[in-house]
Amino acid sequence: MPIARNELTEEFFDRTSGKLLKQPEPQYLYAMLFKRALGVQLNVPSLIGRRDYPIGGQGAPYTQADADRLMLSADLGSELFATKEDFAGEPGHTIKFNRPRFTDSTYTEASREIGVNQSISTTPQNAGSEQARLTIRRFAGPYSNSASAVQPYGLDAFDSSMGVHNLADFVGTHLGRDFDKTLDSFWVTLADNASTTVYPLGITADNDITAKGMAPFTYEQQSRVSKLQDEANLPTLGDGRRIMVVTPTGKKQLKDDPQFARYCEFHKEINPLFPGWFGSTAEYHYFMSNTLTKSSNSSSVLVHKAHAIAPGVFLGGVGKTIGVRAASDDNYGETAKVIWLAYLALGLADNRFVTKVAYGEDVS
Repeated sequence: MPIARNELTEEFFDRTSGKLLKQPEPQYLYAMLFKRALGVQLNVPSLIGRRDYPIGGQGAPYTQADADRLMLSADLGSELFATKEDFAGEPGHTIKFNRPRFTDSTYTEASREIGVNQSISTTPQNAGSEQARLTIRRFAGPYSNSASAVQPYGLDAFDSSMGVHNLADFVGTHLGRDFDKTLDSFWVTLADNASTTVYPLGITADNDITAKGMAPFTYEQQSRVSKLQDEANLPTLGDGRRIMVVTPTGKKQLKDDPQFARYCEFHKEINPLFPGWFGSTAEYHYFMSNTLTKSSNSSSVLVHKAHAIAPGVFLGGVGKTIGVRAASDDNYGETAKVIWLAYLALGLADNRFVTKVAYGEDVS
């Protein structure tokens, strides 16, 4: 029998490289929008734990939370926020915003003409107003599904000085990713509360899509969404367009649509045969996100939910500085237990300003 690893295990060992492999991650487009619009960021310190007993690490640096993300789109732009509030140092948990509520009546010449010897009424009538509310709340992470609660990451002072990678960076990367994914999920869920959902032709509900590939996203559907928002008198950006956020499946289906292909044939800026396309049509600036809602219907077909957004749809606010907090229960400074903590206010100024756009998944 030859002398080999199985027979002489004492002579062999495995080692871990300091080089990190990539972990494919989505962009978290809505989280990026909120952080840039309000100028906030989760800054993870290089030393974690209580200030008097900080724990660091040695070894190769660990990747940043956003290092491996697939950047499908540029920043959406802060025009989507109707207001950005700073709650720090101000009393109260909720800010109320008024907007006029107009009452329609009769607008004919006959109804408005004041005839000879006709008296004008002296009885006042009401004029209306309505409110949107923005409430600040306290959020934290990471969350443990097994415990059904927020639970910290723990870092041992002794072992952190002996790792292949810097374990303080390791914890910081996981905290940063959890914060961004949580924030993005909040905004996707809010945008899903749109007042209206527009489906492909012949479809009126998710369960009407009974097979993969039968209800793709098309230019015709986009045109109906635009008409609906125009008829609702929703605002546009300075160039007359609004924002459409779709999944990569939506992008692919639109590119494959013959009607869209005819319209963009002689327009380099939207022709998919030219590099750099996923830009704009006459109605929308297009963005992609891999974190939009995709849910299975009764036929086990994934139904994608894109968002057509008018400027001024979002309300946002922050309180105290977003940051990493350490537990006082740290075994005399030997075990740092850390979470991220943020006082955030998130809401829709008006759910009429966002339209949900549904379409089915492609054939595999």
